[in-house]
Amino acid sequence: MTSGALRWAMAALAFALLAALVILPADLLPPARAALAVFGTAVILWTTTRLDAAWIAFAAAVALVPLQAADQAELMAMLGHNIIWLMAGAFVIGAAIQSSGLAARITGGIAARARTTAQLFWLTTLALIPLTFLIPSTSGRAAAALPALNLLPADAADTRRRAFALLIPVVILVATSAALTGAGSHLLAQDLLDQRLGERFGFANWALWGLPFAAVSSAIACGVILRLFLTPAQRGAAIEAGATTDRAALSGTEWRVIVVAATTFGLWFTTDWHGLEIATVAILAMIALTAPRVGVMSFKAGMKAVNWSLILFVGGAMLLGQALINTQAAGWLIDRLFALAGLEGSRAGTLPEIAVVGAVALISTASHLFLTSHVARTAALGPPFILMAQSAGIEPIAVLFIATVGMNYCLTLPACSKALLLFQDVDGGGFRPADLLRLSAVLAPINVALMIAAYFAWWKWTGLAL
Repeated sequence: MTSGALRWAMAALAFALLAALVILPADLLPPARAALAVFGTAVILWTTTRLDAAWIAFAAAVALVPLQAADQAELMAMLGHNIIWLMAGAFVIGAAIQSSGLAARITGGIAARARTTAQLFWLTTLALIPLTFLIPSTSGRAAAALPALNLLPADAADTRRRAFALLIPVVILVATSAALTGAGSHLLAQDLLDQRLGERFGFANWALWGLPFAAVSSAIACGVILRLFLTPAQRGAAIEAGATTDRAALSGTEWRVIVVAATTFGLWFTTDWHGLEIATVAILAMIALTAPRVGVMSFKAGMKAVNWSLILFVGGAMLLGQALINTQAAGWLIDRLFALAGLEGSRAGTLPEIAVVGAVALISTASHLFLTSHVARTAALGPPFILMAQSAGIEPIAVLFIATVGMNYCLTLPACSKALLLFQDVDGGGFRPADLLRLSAVLAPINVALMIAAYFAWWKWTGLAL
């Protein structure tokens, strides 16, 4: 059977199972059936077809209205949600940082100080972590770091470049947990939490919990790649003298971007003091960066830098998640979704902490195998995780944060991230899919174990206790 025929067979089977799930239960009300059917259809299309993921999410959100699983006001409000404008502003900030040369200066400046291959790998890892705060898109961070590959020769016989092409996107992805604005899925998770409980993670709290985990997991990824793919001789090999970077003084454009970005981050970290929402701060930064004679790009260029497809994807996924909650379809799914993990109903509240954390970490980490999109994973699993925590009497914020960190793991297949695809197909030699499978076989169990360790060593004592 060809891959195309297999994909269609899987889709047909999935639709048959979805139809049975929606039609057979007698205790589901019509709006819940509709929400479940639309969401299930979106998940199947995301997983088994090559249709644009944003189109699927947006079309599914619109379909909820005539099926009475959502109303028109909710659909229109989706497009004006503060998350939409936060993402738009963040993309403009990221584009300004990238186009001004600051992103390349950060990665190139640190990497150029390396004298050996191992030093290059470690310093590049160190440079990539702060980019999570500066550029909100993983593919944008990957594009900014792409020139760093030129620090190693494009020689098919030299496997150092292949390992380096693997390191950069892997660190970009595992470091995503550092910042609330590191991925659209984080913002969707915060919105789900706000809808259900009226609470939020907050930019500063997320950094408190996520940055240490991201730093440790990035270091582990770097160490594993060095030892899996390079020999001791290759790790100690000298970097050729031609690998240099521009050390010119900061330009006026770069200084303006630094001032705006620093002010923005400062306001994001202090939202409790001044009362401005992080979305409002992002819009102010967008206006400053595109202001005539003061900004660093035209407003038209700023709008072109916004990934509107991703924004509509997040908006559609938000409405799908909201419909699952409002129609109580998510509540109906709780026991069925978590039964195999022993987390059904209120039972999770009677289990040891390590069992709950381990189950959440395992489920969320494995979710990338059947849902390749960050946002799709959050939309699918976020509401059930929240409701499971509520029914079990445990802290929903802790459960959802841990689950979101697990859902950030997507290192098994290149299709799981555009950042991986970019470095797989790069000119001069990229990594191979088999390399990624080999790496994930080691890192996936480490990721689960690290999440459990992070909970007991850090998260539990800093506001995320179950």
